[in-house]
Amino acid sequence: MTSTDAALTAALRHHQAGQLAEADRLYGEVLAADPQNAHALQLRGALAHATGRNEDAVELIGRAIALDGKVPDFHYNIGLALWALGRRADAIRHWARAIALNPNFAPARLNLGNALREEGRFADSIAQLRAALQLQPHSPLAHNSLGLSLAKAGHHGEAMPHYRQAIALQPALIEAYLNLAMSHANRGETGDAIAVVMRSIEIRETPANKELLARLMSGFMLDSDNEPLRRMVTRALAEGWGAPIQFSPTAIALIRHSPMRPLIDRAAEAWPARLPTTALGQQELAALRYPLLQALMQGTVVHDPALEKFLAACRFALLEIAEATPLGKTEDHLLESACALARQCFINEYVYAAEDAEEARARQLRDRLEAALASGAPVSPLWVASVATYFPLHEVGAADALLTLSWPATLAALLDQQVRAPHEEAALRASIPQLTPIEGDVSRAVQTQYEANPYPRWITAGTLRQYPALDEHLRDIFPAATFQPLGKRGLDILIAGCGTGQHAILTTQQFEGARTLAVDLSRASLAYAATKSRALKLDIEYAQADIMRLGSLERRFDLIESVGVLHHMADPYAGWRVLLSLLRPGGFMRIALYSEIGRWGVVAARKEIAERGFGASAAEIRRFRSERMQRSDSAAQNVMRMTDFYSTSECRDFLFHTQEHRMTLPAIKRFLAEQNLRFVGMEVVPVRARQYATRFPDDPAMTNLDNWDAFERDNPQTFESMYRFWLQAPAA
Repeated sequence: MTSTDAALTAALRHHQAGQLAEADRLYGEVLAADPQNAHALQLRGALAHATGRNEDAVELIGRAIALDGKVPDFHYNIGLALWALGRRADAIRHWARAIALNPNFAPARLNLGNALREEGRFADSIAQLRAALQLQPHSPLAHNSLGLSLAKAGHHGEAMPHYRQAIALQPALIEAYLNLAMSHANRGETGDAIAVVMRSIEIRETPANKELLARLMSGFMLDSDNEPLRRMVTRALAEGWGAPIQFSPTAIALIRHSPMRPLIDRAAEAWPARLPTTALGQQELAALRYPLLQALMQGTVVHDPALEKFLAACRFALLEIAEATPLGKTEDHLLESACALARQCFINEYVYAAEDAEEARARQLRDRLEAALASGAPVSPLWVASVATYFPLHEVGAADALLTLSWPATLAALLDQQVRAPHEEAALRASIPQLTPIEGDVSRAVQTQYEANPYPRWITAGTLRQYPALDEHLRDIFPAATFQPLGKRGLDILIAGCGTGQHAILTTQQFEGARTLAVDLSRASLAYAATKSRALKLDIEYAQADIMRLGSLERRFDLIESVGVLHHMADPYAGWRVLLSLLRPGGFMRIALYSEIGRWGVVAARKEIAERGFGASAAEIRRFRSERMQRSDSAAQNVMRMTDFYSTSECRDFLFHTQEHRMTLPAIKRFLAEQNLRFVGMEVVPVRARQYATRFPDDPAMTNLDNWDAFERDNPQTFESMYRFWLQAPAA
């Protein structure tokens, strides 16, 4: 053996042992002595790929291939580096060459099959993965990959046995559980899908399975209690596994089928009258400490009419108890219940209606609290918590004095929410820069609305799956769509109309290295957003701006998102054109607009509001809601099904907005044609996607807007929230 051979053997031994620095040094010695040593070049290139130096890897292995292009491993390894660099076509070419040189090269077939799936070539992908599985029939990765390609091609029934086999071979392969769950979901078997994800979480908690659970839970209803699911939903809400609204329908259903059901039903039957404290007393009020209800109340607005009636009854019972409670005699469980309810009332912005006599008693207790704080007299913790169920504490006279006193932990947390956080937001308002003036009657009217009620008020944003680039995200949500890959990491993003920041935060977290500018008309909303971003240590640039004046902005963006904003402008299409002028060639837009068909219930409600002269004050909103909740007609029920009905700012935006346009798909199609925009895909819930695919099998990408228009006319609830879709601008 020559000294060069010995050095190469030693280098390979260090490489295999994970001693990469020493291996790299020895490869360097070999190449210094023999620059044409193809194997040393290839091995040093493989090491460079393993340490993230993919450009170096391509250069080194490329030199090896130039010396000897007939070694399958050379083509396989350069393919790995090329794929990591985003050079997909080159990677596919080299993996295909490796297989041509060695048809039994199972890893090359596995990688090629996965790559072809990512490129949308499902039939070719399936063929390669079947061949890989024949070579390695006990490979869990091959079974999982074949299942995924079959699923992407729409063959979920064929995919599921492969996922199950992958799990049998490797019980901790979380990805196989998630893929199996998605196939269940795409077949309409949501309960089975959730059970699979729950099993994966029991094996190992990951961001991916928590995020999928949140997605599957969104809109999932059930008709009985389920203790394992209840425990998991309680954890998910308390720990922020996703946006709380995603878990809300399931949580509400679980609560409605819990032992609390008789209490909830009694309160709903008595409503709008309140149950007397004798019927809803201290023992029953302990139900507010039910863990799932507490997690729900503290994490999001409770979107359910029966639960709202129950919580309103509890609020009045707590007021009566607080009025009669001597100093120092507060029961811990009552204080905990009152604090949880107060946090909910703050989140929903005191949307619960009350009779005049109840409001007068609440004001009297507030006056009593203010007098005690001003004089330095003792204060009952239950007074504070009960007042906080009717009025935000930062508006109470001498509220800062509350921060100087010692309180139980539950009340201290309530003060953080209702006094400290509003102070921080107020301090931040002046620091928000203004990019453009706010001009025009409509813009100023909309600004005034959102300054009074920042929209929406939220607690936890949750998390979404993170992607290295936008292309991967679009391939994931629209597997059959055609678009020109952006081929860029570190996106420049504009959120046009960011409100209170939840949207901007989620989008920024979703893409690695994102640089986000988020603009809104309202400084109050922007301050709320900035406070939340600061708590999450996210660097998002917030600024006050009018979309109609953003045309003067010199910056350009790879992705612009405007969700639920353009339809509140004087001329939505004019605002849309301004945003398009800020989009880079080949860039993407995500747009959400109201549907004329989907909002029929809203149209009826807005008509009634106008005819009966309801104003948009908080008191008028409460009065209108109270009347609606006493009706059972289809129009009233349609509105009450929507989550926006259950908080003051959301209801104002939903039904009382100063400006609203509603769109149709034919009009949107005309605008896209005029602007030469590519329609990439429509975001819809899985059940609607399945129905569309069954009705229009010739449109696998689901991008035909004429088809969607026909589908919506037959299924008016499809877009009752909004149309949500993705577009791409022409390349340069």
